[in-house]
Amino acid sequence: MCAVKLVSEGKIFIHHQRDEMLTVFHRYELPGQYFECFINAQNFTGHFVEIHAQPADQVRVVYIEKNGTHQIIAMLNQSQHVMHLHPLTLIWGKWSFIHRVLPNALKIFAGLFALLFILFSATAFSADQFQLTTILRDCIQFTVFGLLLFLLCFVLPFVLPYAYVLHVRTLRLLKMMNINAEQFAQIEK
Repeated sequence: MCAVKLVSEGKIFIHHQRDEMLTVFHRYELPGQYFECFINAQNFTGHFVEIHAQPADQVRVVYIEKNGTHQIIAMLNQSQHVMHLHPLTLIWGKWSFIHRVLPNALKIFAGLFALLFILFSATAFSADQFQLTTILRDCIQFTVFGLLLFLLCFVLPFVLPYAYVLHVRTLRLLKMMNINAEQFAQIEK
């Protein structure tokens, strides 16, 4: 989203709302809600996966002007302490790391370990030298060294710069919403 992001704050009054599929990355579709609302006598449109807003809730929105309309990309409902984000607006927080990155990393480690255990067991049976301790030691060594090699060759050069850019975007968006990282961590829970 290259458009200039603007901030508005006030009471929200949703005057039109409908269920509609939300396209993400031109491939995925999520069930979403399209809505039109008034904030400070200006008409806004938004498209989120789910909307939590009662009439006259105090909100702060980050929006872009696109084709003469004000399109909301992030909304903080200050009355209910709920933050709405468009799926293309990524926020990188501690909660995301603990509940998304770590479980996925453990699944990768377990899957790689299981695959290597099966391969090493098959070769040990074919060579008639089946020793469980040797197979487990080899599996652990190859899994750990394989993951280290993957981290050094792929994660460091490609993912870390992306994570840094994501972190900078997160801080910029949180600054526009006028909340700090601790407040966002409470909302994120």
